[in-house]
Amino acid sequence: MVKDFKWRVSKKHAGMRLLQFLRENCPEAPSVKMIKRAIDSKLCTVNHRTETFSSYTLSENDTVVLRSCAFDQPKETNAVKVPVLYEDKEILIVNKPAGLISDNKSLKACFPDHKNLELAHRLDKETTGVLILAKTAKAKEKMVALFKERAIRKLYLALVDGVVAKDEGTVDNFLGKKSTFQGQTVYGAVDRKEGQRALTYWQCLKRGASASVMRCEPFTGRTHQLRVHLSAMGHPILGDTQYGKKFVCRLRPQRNLLHAYSVVFTHPTSGEEIKVIAPIPLDFKEALADLKISL
Repeated sequence: MVKDFKWRVSKKHAGMRLLQFLRENCPEAPSVKMIKRAIDSKLCTVNHRTETFSSYTLSENDTVVLRSCAFDQPKETNAVKVPVLYEDKEILIVNKPAGLISDNKSLKACFPDHKNLELAHRLDKETTGVLILAKTAKAKEKMVALFKERAIRKLYLALVDGVVAKDEGTVDNFLGKKSTFQGQTVYGAVDRKEGQRALTYWQCLKRGASASVMRCEPFTGRTHQLRVHLSAMGHPILGDTQYGKKFVCRLRPQRNLLHAYSVVFTHPTSGEEIKVIAPIPLDFKEALADLKISL
């Protein structure tokens, strides 16, 4: 078994950026790009906390650990396979993989035969699952209207830290920008005059020794809503190092284990009820197996 790379930051290296430190102290690294990719992939910790920012400033006596598999990551490829879950003349519903950015340019590159694709909504980069695209401007207008009317029911699965005590509940507050960190906006609960209402209904489906599976239904669509709400409950999503500072569970996923499991809505043109389910991704299943949790 190959051991992880581990260092104690000396006085000489105090104040150095994480990427620079690893570049100087890890001769095993094939390239600076590979080090950066390893940090981005949540394979590096500082003082036992996952650090995803290459620009993080180190202090004397910090403990830096880089996973032994850091340089075994597959090479990036331009070809991203995005499974289609449903398609008609107006809309295309896909199963977004982790790492794919929800923007029109990225999705059009995945579907070159559909030149007019437009997003009807978005998922975070690390979130997997159901994503709705419109094939025409008119279709987009109709789908966006359904989202605004809260006529689209969305269900998510989240693997969260700790054992959730209650079986179900509701989080109802106002979310807004709290701060910025390394160029990223951090959201949180704010006064109603400063934010937008955020409402989430949740159920605890399964409990393990140190983690739980939750089904969440957001009635509003605020940025990072589920991540903020679950973290505020004391159960941050495993892998979410932005909103989870301390984790009881030993598992350290390389992404936020949040999956957009299903959508249900009435088709704005045909009137047909559309129900689409995205299969649970492999890394989510592997995490469940590792934690001995069965769904």
